[in-house]
Amino acid sequence: MKKLISKNEKDTYKIAADIASQLRGGEIIALEGDLGAGKTNFTKGLAKAFNIKKHITSPTFVLMKMYEVKSQKSKVNKLIHVDAYRLDEPQELFYLGIEEYLNNPETIVVIEWADKIKEYLRKFENIIWIKIELNEKDRLYKIM
Repeated sequence: MKKLISKNEKDTYKIAADIASQLRGGEIIALEGDLGAGKTNFTKGLAKAFNIKKHITSPTFVLMKMYEVKSQKSKVNKLIHVDAYRLDEPQELFYLGIEEYLNNPETIVVIEWADKIKEYLRKFENIIWIKIELNEKDRLYKIM
């Protein structure tokens, strides 16, 4: 397990950019953390690293958003941003068509509140679990 500390948004974006530079396509970034821990902010950092210019917001009510990747350095052409917070059951993601993106070599999938659908995700490969713990001074990113 790797542990990284973020004291501010700039640090979070750097952590996300470092992770983005190691992604080759097909990875699932599974984010865990309390409300306000920085899951969406981390995703904004990934999007910035992939040269996505659109404003990134949490897909809490729509469950899934898709962004075109503009980076010439990667074969990845889509960033899929999922929020599992409001899911009653993981099967709801299947109805959205998420399985066509999971482990797709041209796609990176980021899932906020992934711990709610942990059992569903077990059947997929290339999952990077990141637990974000918030304390009074900073955020601790535990990357598994």
